[in-house]
Amino acid sequence: MRHALALVLLCAVPAQARDLFVDNLAGYMVEGRVLNAPDCAFPANAAPDRQPTATDALERGLCLYHRANRSADDEDAAIRALDEAQVRGLPPVPQQLATLVSGLARCAGADRHLAAFRASGGQAEFERTLFCRDRRGAQADLDAIRWDHALFEYAEGLGTGRSMDARFSEMAACHAGALAPDFDAECGLISNLTDTEIATFVDEAADASIARHFSGVESPITAMFSRKLRRAEGLLETAEAGIAGLATQAAAVNAEHAALQRVYEAARDEKMGPIYDNYRSAILRATAILDEFDRWKGGLFMTAENVNLRPKITERSGELAEEGTRVTDLAFASTAADLVAQIRRLANAREENRALTDQLCRIYFCELLSRRASPDTIRACRRPALAQNPLCLKPDGTVADGTLRVTFDGTPHAAEIGAMCRDAGLDPAFAVPGLAPAQAAACLAGMP
Repeated sequence: MRHALALVLLCAVPAQARDLFVDNLAGYMVEGRVLNAPDCAFPANAAPDRQPTATDALERGLCLYHRANRSADDEDAAIRALDEAQVRGLPPVPQQLATLVSGLARCAGADRHLAAFRASGGQAEFERTLFCRDRRGAQADLDAIRWDHALFEYAEGLGTGRSMDARFSEMAACHAGALAPDFDAECGLISNLTDTEIATFVDEAADASIARHFSGVESPITAMFSRKLRRAEGLLETAEAGIAGLATQAAAVNAEHAALQRVYEAARDEKMGPIYDNYRSAILRATAILDEFDRWKGGLFMTAENVNLRPKITERSGELAEEGTRVTDLAFASTAADLVAQIRRLANAREENRALTDQLCRIYFCELLSRRASPDTIRACRRPALAQNPLCLKPDGTVADGTLRVTFDGTPHAAEIGAMCRDAGLDPAFAVPGLAPAQAAACLAGMP
């Protein structure tokens, strides 16, 4: 079900991003052929010179762990196989499955050694050592799982104890048992100290540090501050002497600056007087010219009958402004543009609908119903919300109904999905379920 949901989500993203996600986080299904393999030998009937792969080691570890009446030797062999698979390198999803099962196997071993230690009345120190070793390994494995990459699942019909619910129950029992904080002290950890004990340790350490470094005239801190005080006093005396010398030098510089300032102001006033007089004369001449221009411009609007046309022009300009405002308020330009856009959309609507239908048909036949994705689509269609969906796949891989039915303006309409897609331009060779990967890729490559 998790893989079916992931497929539905991937259908909403571009093909390039979807392919990247599938290539890097492909799911993993634990199948019966792995758990029921004879003697848990992988690969079966392999050539003598073939070297086992990381996947072979993973499947052998899964088979050993799921054996009926699993023995201690089976658990140890499963741990070795799963560790080997992780060292050889697995894809992200199988890596999380191997980490989970190896952690559960180590937790089972820790429970076994704890029972032996208790049965010995606390005398079997070696069993306690083995318990602590397996407990640390189980804790490390379970803490290392990245649950956002845990896209693995058991196939249906594998029997009792061969499901994710069983593994989650084992993990919960492990946290409540071997990984319980009550065993931290047993394995040399100090995480179960009380707040009072921690406060006592901190106070004792702080008192000792204060007595060693701060108390008494001979302490390193007191000596350090004495040296820094003497050094600061010497720097202060040097700075005061330097400041006094700078003040003496600054007085001489200020006297020289005042003398030069007076010479500069006299020379400046001598030069600026004629400039100011010339500027004032130019302003007066320009003002007279502008006044004469205004008188000439006023005469331009006088007719031969000595009638001034400026008031009439001003009156008409107000009417033109009002007309411009009225046209703007009625939004003639935007209304005309909207009408043109609506006409263009109506003219192109049929072609746009045909292109959109062709895209949806390619996603339906060439992605969701392809041979690679059909098992996940079948599992997704088992959800109650999709029970009556006419486009879902039945368990045998055939389309449930294939006919879309709608009621528009009180009149029922029906359309067969294959015929609708062919009318939209989809090649009839692609409008069938179960396309091979090469056909599906060619179909998606032609998406408009």
